[in-house]
Amino acid sequence: MTDIPLQAYSALLHSSNLAMVCRALNMYQVAAAYTQVSGGNPLEESADETRQVALQILERPPVEASEDIRAGFDHLSALNVLSILAKPEDTEVLQRIAAGTADPQIRAVAQLAVRTAEGTPLG
Repeated sequence: MTDIPLQAYSALLHSSNLAMVCRALNMYQVAAAYTQVSGGNPLEESADETRQVALQILERPPVEASEDIRAGFDHLSALNVLSILAKPEDTEVLQRIAAGTADPQIRAVAQLAVRTAEGTPLG
């Protein structure tokens, strides 16, 4: 039974629809937050796959605003999940995003992700 949610999550994560991919990244972040109250993240076995997708999103310029999505929403979703999953080897990419954006929210979340990558406690 646990395969069904993971299969559905993976389908969203690898969708050709960017909004669906961002939804999957946000789902991972929420599932990770539940760990504090439930004792486990049901999506944890997808952590590396999720991290890789988030990093791939950051390789592209942020999306422009449309009726369905705010400008940079893809980068914000990727950075939010990387604030949980970033590894030391991600530091350079995250620093580049933080330094290169004019969006204060994206910069702030990128800086959180840098701290995660560096192993600096967020609290």
